[in-house]
Amino acid sequence: METESKLWKLNDRDQWELYNHVDDLDAQPNSLASNKDKESESKEKTGTKAQKPSSQVFYLSKTKQEVKGSLIYTPKGYGIIQNIIPEKNIITVKVNNEIIDFEKNEVSNEIMIEFIHVQMGGKRAERIAFPILSTAKEIAERIISQYDDPMISARLFFKGKELPLSNDNLEKLGIDHTSKILVITKLGKAFSVNRFKQTMNGWGYGRDSMEAISFSASQDIRVAGIGLYEPCQAGGVLTGTVKLIQGQDKESPVQTVEVELTHSKDPNHKIQEVMFDRPVTVRKDECWSIIAELQFQSGTSGGGFGFSSGSYYGNQGITTAVGDGDVTFTFTYYNSYQKMNQTSVYSGQIPEIYYYI
Repeated sequence: METESKLWKLNDRDQWELYNHVDDLDAQPNSLASNKDKESESKEKTGTKAQKPSSQVFYLSKTKQEVKGSLIYTPKGYGIIQNIIPEKNIITVKVNNEIIDFEKNEVSNEIMIEFIHVQMGGKRAERIAFPILSTAKEIAERIISQYDDPMISARLFFKGKELPLSNDNLEKLGIDHTSKILVITKLGKAFSVNRFKQTMNGWGYGRDSMEAISFSASQDIRVAGIGLYEPCQAGGVLTGTVKLIQGQDKESPVQTVEVELTHSKDPNHKIQEVMFDRPVTVRKDECWSIIAELQFQSGTSGGGFGFSSGSYYGNQGITTAVGDGDVTFTFTYYNSYQKMNQTSVYSGQIPEIYYYI
């Protein structure tokens, strides 16, 4: 597989932007010229834009800073800015207990990291200019987000060890402009867990019903979606939203999806899959919650709260359920002061969770 010459870096709006055909930037000089300086040099040499920005752009959470006391990268390594002299274009930096004056274009707020992606026998390389305050967790999330296919999982390795998903920054990790990070990808397998032993019919819905359950898993997983019970009568329709939240903060959902559930003619089909736009990483023993805000519409009687007028529901719930792949789920009550229906650990809605390991 051929390696394309590409580079992610920041534009003037603090966005990441992918540039193609950047062979002129391959070398890492002792003098770390700024992006704008490099672009100007490239134009002078070729008379044209040597870098072609693609349409791929993503937003940056940290803005670039050059202030006294802030971290900066120099030809001699990481250092702390001691003084800035704009009129002389000089930045004084303390590096390894030594005070050194650098020209402004010799220092940088970014580290260009090379990532080697290995997948199904192929290999490709890309370079991304990360702000030096970026954390290991942010780097991993940025790389993993490239893989839209939920079946693909990715692990990052640096100096022979898996990169920890921590809040350590580039300096603490020992990452500099010569660093290479290996990205190993593999196909994952879809798994599921069901928290009920029995399925009943006749679950009623109020005007603004909110069904919810909290859970944790015995190992790191990626939650891809959930199962919801469908209406148990022909013509019945359930509409609303499903939210996945970390902890129990209803106002900060990580994923939200609109749903419309209809009755199936298959008597063995009572649960419909609701999939998120992308899988969400759920760490071992973290508390997460699923909220389903649903309204029932009947094609015959106009809906209501009566027996057999709503959907199927689960009964004989399991507090601790072992799902596929030997992942143990622990289910707990969702605590909220807002109006809720009657879903609990032992009965109600949200029977299944779909995930990848």
